Amino acid sequence: MSFRCPVRKAGFSLIELTVATAIYSMGLGSLSLMMMVAVHGTADAGHEAVATGQAASLAELILMNPAAIGHYISDVGGAAPDCDGGIVCAPDEMAAWHLQAWRDDLAALLPGGSGLVCLDSSPEDGESADAACDGVGGPVIKVLWEVPEDEDDPEPGFGRQVARLPVP
Repeated sequence: MSFRCPVRKAGFSLIELTVATAIYSMGLGSLSLMMMVAVHGTADAGHEAVATGQAASLAELILMNPAAIGHYISDVGGAAPDCDGGIVCAPDEMAAWHLQAWRDDLAALLPGGSGLVCLDSSPEDGESADAACDGVGGPVIKVLWEVPEDEDDPEPGFGRQVARLPVP
């Protein structure tokens, strides 16, 4: 009687399966990192778009109320009158109402969002803590917000959007 060795069937070994799983896991990890970077970039672009839209919106409101340009620039503060709902307001009251509603929108739509209208000869400077308006030059609208920190830069930054007004 002779013994025959059974025919060995080809298949995956445990080492091959481990290597394949490791390669697959690295690919999924890279894909998830790429998705996180894309989401972060999309959020930054969204903040830029909101800031641009808000700056343009206030610029249009100022151009529709040119008699009160000084009230937009030197905000007197205090409670703004309610000029909504068909109530007739003076130009300075309308300016105060516009500024208050605009700042409320900035605070709601942007992280740490704030904004102001000022005279500035170098409008591309300033940050949330200090808008750096020098009081000379043309009127500008500055929208400022906080950019959250990320793993590459542990310090939180700031975003800035500037619109120059075509009025003297």
